[in-house]
Amino acid sequence: MALAFPIQEGRWPRRGRRKRGRPISRSLLPRLRGGAIFSLLILILAVPAQAQQGGVTLDSNEPLFAILAARIAAGVEPASVSEAGREARQQVSAYLARKNIPVTAELRAFFNQNQPATGAAGELSQYVSLALLLGPPPDYKPTVPLSDLPPDAKRLIGLVPLLKSFHDQANLTDLWAQMQPRLRQEIDRQSPVVRRSIELTDAYLRFPSGSYLGRTYAIVLSQLGMPEQVHARIYGPNYYLVTTPAKEAKIREIRHQYLHFLLDPLAVKYAAEIQQKGELKFLVRLAPLLGSDFKEDFTLLTIECLIRAVELRMDKRPAKEAEKSLEELAASGFILAPYFYSALIEYEKQDSTMSVALKEIIQKIDVAQEKEKVAKMKFTSMPETPAKAQAPAQSQEEMLLNEGENLIAEGKYLEARAVFRTVLDTVNARSERALFGMGVVSSNTRKPGLAEDYFRKTLEVAQDLRIVTWTHIYLGRLYDLQTDRTRALAEYRAATLTAGAFPDAWRAAQDGLQRPFGFHK
Repeated sequence: MALAFPIQEGRWPRRGRRKRGRPISRSLLPRLRGGAIFSLLILILAVPAQAQQGGVTLDSNEPLFAILAARIAAGVEPASVSEAGREARQQVSAYLARKNIPVTAELRAFFNQNQPATGAAGELSQYVSLALLLGPPPDYKPTVPLSDLPPDAKRLIGLVPLLKSFHDQANLTDLWAQMQPRLRQEIDRQSPVVRRSIELTDAYLRFPSGSYLGRTYAIVLSQLGMPEQVHARIYGPNYYLVTTPAKEAKIREIRHQYLHFLLDPLAVKYAAEIQQKGELKFLVRLAPLLGSDFKEDFTLLTIECLIRAVELRMDKRPAKEAEKSLEELAASGFILAPYFYSALIEYEKQDSTMSVALKEIIQKIDVAQEKEKVAKMKFTSMPETPAKAQAPAQSQEEMLLNEGENLIAEGKYLEARAVFRTVLDTVNARSERALFGMGVVSSNTRKPGLAEDYFRKTLEVAQDLRIVTWTHIYLGRLYDLQTDRTRALAEYRAATLTAGAFPDAWRAAQDGLQRPFGFHK
């Protein structure tokens, strides 16, 4: 998931006036009875990120602008295929054409050497990750230690010195200033519908203003990216959603990430209650369409099911249409979405905020009943793909890795070790999942030296953020058991950068920062 969408770690200075959203009108509060009516003031529009204490902003990102301008100067950024953003790209292209930029050749070589196999969306995605973790120009200094950067950003760190030269040679300060009227126009166009979506979400969940606890949700408008793209990130406790030029604001995606922003902390708060229902996680391990992040993090799966149900309730879908959507969600592996949908109907009839009501909602999950429901349904199969689309070795690797991870989930470590060993010896010696699996197996069979070796090898090759995050946590625990608290803390801090997308990992990293692993009060 590049999930996507924890402290940061990804702030940048912004320019512009501070503006405040309007309070929600009474017409939006039909369910907020009695003492549950709050004044919900949302910080939206261009708010200087370093000055705010938490909230929602809609703005741009100067490092990302600089990176995409460099791609235009280097001739590797394709022309826009739609009207959205075309004028902005033409303005930048015309400006750069008048400049003498000697570093252009080096930029072109760098961009050509770092093209992912995933196409245009994947290419922008990696630069989004880097940009969100760079400081302001002209230095573009990373805001976290280089060793802690996510894998996709770390592999691009060589761009930073080139970006500094490009900034000076192209005088990007002037170009950035020239682009501000266009940016302000786009912010003014999108802000009413974005504000409305935020207000409605707060009203439904009954979240009061000021409940962000210093966290931020930054909606970043990129004027130069290829149109109609959305990229979600969570770094530290802060959430980001980067959108490229589009005819309409990406409200559904903005709302989805905002729901995570509001509800993920509750997943951590009620982690004990969620884990009491943890045996349900074994029901979804064979769901073909469900991502591995959800299979490995039951808390994440639970909160995602809640969010999908909230979206359906807020959209006021007709009963039959909602029922069909719930059936599809459950068949995809989001097995608790139907339960939460029904629970939300009862939630809407009372006055408690979601932060209070969620505990009881989770406690009322009937594990036996949910098992019975899953037993009667069939998970949706993966769509068929042409035989040539995937090499036999890849299919074999995926099958073996899934088998090994399932064996770990069952506590069968020796059997899992044999499977992962087969992958490394006969299929892929650099498989991050196999190396990580061997590390986990070694940790649980009391071979700390071997575990550390496998986890270090994992960090050398890993791209999956969940694996990277948990590798740092496991290393922190190993060092704690060796009474090396300094090294342990360094690993836990590294984990917190990307742990926010995985509630179980976030809780584990925070626990590690507060006390040594194995320490009991």
